[in-house]
Amino acid sequence: RLYVMSNIYWSADTHIGHQSILKFMPNRPYASEGNTQAHDEWIINLWQTTVGKHDQIYIAGDLTFRKSEDARRLLEQLPGEKYLAVGNHDEAIKAHSNYFRKIAQIMEITIKPSMYEVLSEELCIVLCHYPLLDWPGKQQGAVMLHGHCHGTMDDYNANSADLRFDIGIDGALAKQAGGFIDIKTLYEAILKKTGGLTPQQYANENY
Repeated sequence: RLYVMSNIYWSADTHIGHQSILKFMPNRPYASEGNTQAHDEWIINLWQTTVGKHDQIYIAGDLTFRKSEDARRLLEQLPGEKYLAVGNHDEAIKAHSNYFRKIAQIMEITIKPSMYEVLSEELCIVLCHYPLLDWPGKQQGAVMLHGHCHGTMDDYNANSADLRFDIGIDGALAKQAGGFIDIKTLYEAILKKTGGLTPQQYANENY
């Protein structure tokens, strides 16, 4: 039997079922028509065509505004092993914790190069809905991934010495990746920020 390596993806702030999201985010598909149903179908289709059944997907909050049974039905449509760093609009979905491998406010993740050949060293990540100024392992090169800001933090993050990135669907990184951010896109963004140094080397020089 062939072992198929799973992929890993990152996202945040999809806001599925949020009637007002297209007013706040006029650059999203179907915003000009105000068609939230078509917008939701776009995100669900993007998820289904990107994330495989055995892939891991880390969501930094605000996945859906749907409640109760509608939220459960949505989760059944979304493939992958799901991890949720809780956002300020995720109260209803927390009731369906059985659809997630893990739910937490802050999540610490270690990705080994033996798992993903694109990596040249171990990658430590801290996932939180909100952008943090300090986080576990920062001094040792841990990378901070967040949502909540819908791309408004992109310039701040770029101009800061901190290894912090907005992984929300409205941010620059998601647009570069075509929706959901894969490990290659994320790692390339990290190395671009560090100038080719490992995150640990970069942290030693900058913090």
